Amino acid sequence: MKIILYGKQGHAYTVAFKNFLNSTDVPYVYKDISKDVEAREHSKKLYNGVAKFPTLFVDDAVYLTPTTEEFNKIMQDLKLRA
Repeated sequence: MKIILYGKQGHAYTVAFKNFLNSTDVPYVYKDISKDVEAREHSKKLYNGVAKFPTLFVDDAVYLTPTTEEFNKIMQDLKLRA
């Protein structure tokens, strides 16, 4: 399983999602779109020219600005627990 999270330092959802992922044994990649130019440009492509976050990638699936409920459901479906 490959997980990538695009976010921004200090953003509430980003912090919450990172905290959850950090509490699991599953490795993931975090990219801060305010610092990572490539991630920011990719985000703009995903959101029609606007850099938005968080964005979650799980294998081939892309979840655009998931809410906490959506994130929790995705993690539940992946059988990941904190």
